[in-house]
Amino acid sequence: MLIKYLRLIGAFIEAFWILWVRCPRLSREAKWAEIQAWSQRTLCGMGVTVHLSPESNLSPMFESPQLLVANHVSWLDVLVIQSLQPSIFVAKKEVRSWPVVGAIVQACEVVFVSRGSPSSARQMVRDVSEALAQGYRVTGFPEGTSTEGHAVRHFHANLFEAAIEREVDVHPMALRYVNDQTGEHCLVPAFVGEIGFVESLHKILTAPSITVRLSTGEALPSKGHTRKSLAQLSHLSVSAQLEALSATNH
Repeated sequence: MLIKYLRLIGAFIEAFWILWVRCPRLSREAKWAEIQAWSQRTLCGMGVTVHLSPESNLSPMFESPQLLVANHVSWLDVLVIQSLQPSIFVAKKEVRSWPVVGAIVQACEVVFVSRGSPSSARQMVRDVSEALAQGYRVTGFPEGTSTEGHAVRHFHANLFEAAIEREVDVHPMALRYVNDQTGEHCLVPAFVGEIGFVESLHKILTAPSITVRLSTGEALPSKGHTRKSLAQLSHLSVSAQLEALSATNH
């Protein structure tokens, strides 16, 4: 456990070096490649292994703007997706106040939103739309909250408005955390209830090892859809993927 903590401290120091010293001198593509590599190293240091489903298709960085949506279990979800598909993320504004992490995510151009605030939701749509217009990949969690990961909750439709406005594809993704030894569903990473970030971090670092299985579904063209119909189709895709991941053994 001590080794994992030391690795994490090293990862935080490296993050500040990358974001405040190296990245200002790099191209946009090089910056996100650095963030992707850092995410991969950090997950490895924490004992988290990512398994991507063989049938999943990952698009090259900046091939075209796109909106990625996934079920939401843990703050680890961001690192997992970032390690595979570097993105600008949509996150709740409370993340800003998390120790160390808050500063890092702000430097990664995260779009913050206040849950339950219509004006904040409208601003979020404008910010995501602008990021898509600039050619970025944006990732959001339409459930609006994290869950234990057994099933996918209702998808809120606001986020999909930006995809429709910019006529970009939506790429549904599913994540499932499992015990590395048994393959059974793992609740350790679940960021639910009254647990705080520091307590959640301690739980993850003291776990022997954690595996996350991830899959990506077929791209959904946004043209011709309403935000509600696009949210429903994305929900169906993520739910089907999660069910397939749950049926997967070792």
